[in-house]
Amino acid sequence: MLWDPKYRNVKGHVVEYIHRVNDKIIIKKAKLDNVEEIGSWYFVVKLGFDRKIIPFHRIVRIIDNEGNILWSKTYTSNSKPKRLI
Repeated sequence: MLWDPKYRNVKGHVVEYIHRVNDKIIIKKAKLDNVEEIGSWYFVVKLGFDRKIIPFHRIVRIIDNEGNILWSKTYTSNSKPKRLI
């Protein structure tokens, strides 16, 4: 999706990703408008005054500005995170 021309310059899309806090797994959201950098295995998102590096394997879903799911991670029986909040 990163290099597909129909998704270039689109505003309002959201990336949902896994964030770990101690033994809990939380799904966080980041607007694609706040993505500052895309690397080979990660993207950097600006959250207020902070910057977070998010590895691609932590992305759970990508949602467009109308709420449609553009992409969703497929889990196998042994890859689904436990303790998901």
